[in-house]
Amino acid sequence: MLGWIFFIFLLGALYFLFLSVSNVVWLRLSSCKPRLHSGRKVSVLVPARNEERNLAACLDSLLDQSYRNYEVIVLDDQSTDRTWEIARGYEERYPGRLRAVRGDALPAGWLGKPHAMQQLARRAVGDYLLFTDADTVHGPESVAWAVTNLEAHRADCVSGYVQQEMATLGEQCIVPATYIMSAMLLPLWLIAALPMPSLSFAIGQLLVIRRSAFNAIGGCERVRGEITDDLAMVRELKRAGFKQVFLDIRRHVRCRMYDGYRASFQGLSKNIYDIARNRTLLFATAVTLLVCCILLPLAWLPVQILTGGSGAVRALLCVAAFLLAWAVVLYDRGLRWWAPLLYPVLFLHLLYMAWWCFAQIVMGHGVSWKGRTVR
Repeated sequence: MLGWIFFIFLLGALYFLFLSVSNVVWLRLSSCKPRLHSGRKVSVLVPARNEERNLAACLDSLLDQSYRNYEVIVLDDQSTDRTWEIARGYEERYPGRLRAVRGDALPAGWLGKPHAMQQLARRAVGDYLLFTDADTVHGPESVAWAVTNLEAHRADCVSGYVQQEMATLGEQCIVPATYIMSAMLLPLWLIAALPMPSLSFAIGQLLVIRRSAFNAIGGCERVRGEITDDLAMVRELKRAGFKQVFLDIRRHVRCRMYDGYRASFQGLSKNIYDIARNRTLLFATAVTLLVCCILLPLAWLPVQILTGGSGAVRALLCVAAFLLAWAVVLYDRGLRWWAPLLYPVLFLHLLYMAWWCFAQIVMGHGVSWKGRTVR
């Protein structure tokens, strides 16, 4: 019986390996080089809340673009630091090129990010809406890349993986979990091919949408209460019949999402909380896969070795197959050579965060992010 169980675990690990390799091939081959440097107007939209440490670098990079027909609008979302002062200073220094907007108070039923995006879209005049986070730094061809790939793929929405920067060991132990979708769950190459909303993925660090598609779904109205607004947005677009594609943007955009271990834990927990709250089946499936295919073989391997059990080879094959799959993903994303070896710590963290978020839901508590509590 035990042999059959580990055979099933091995099949799961081999599937992860196949999925990882196929997604890496897709990411390597699907992105087009930025060849369009003029064309329809692009509105680059930056929601910013308490981003005084990051905003200047972001705006400097956005004002130095090779694409010639674009505007930059930054919205201060009720910040309590110097975010507005910095944004206003850029508007004064670059009149006609950048606009700074003070966000309205958060209305009932809305979360902060969707509300900020909705306000930005109302002020934009471009045919393409390029949403990007205030902690990103853009290469000079990021806007040209977005327009080129939107047109080349004949898509209505483009998002993708940016280059994640992790400066501390605490970040290395948690942040790579953002790649778990392409390592364990989702064939990225099917996103553009099939119209099913469940086959959608996006990361809000860069999300470019045709204005016509954005308006057709009512803007951010339908995702106003979503924590993972980026994923909810592309699902709504697909549900309405629009095409989405997920690509590799790391040569043109980089981001340090979280500053240290604590911020990484809080930031990832809010996304897990949202999945556990709204997509219970996906949450249960992910936790089951995590325990059965990754953590159990890893725990069983030393037991079999120390006791001289017959299952050592099967457990070793499971561990090796998954470690190779994870190494393929992290190597492609440009992480350090030793990052895949941290996977036991990373996935134990994930399991703890999953049950912590589940406990918050059961107890009626919320999660905090940037001074706001989300329930």
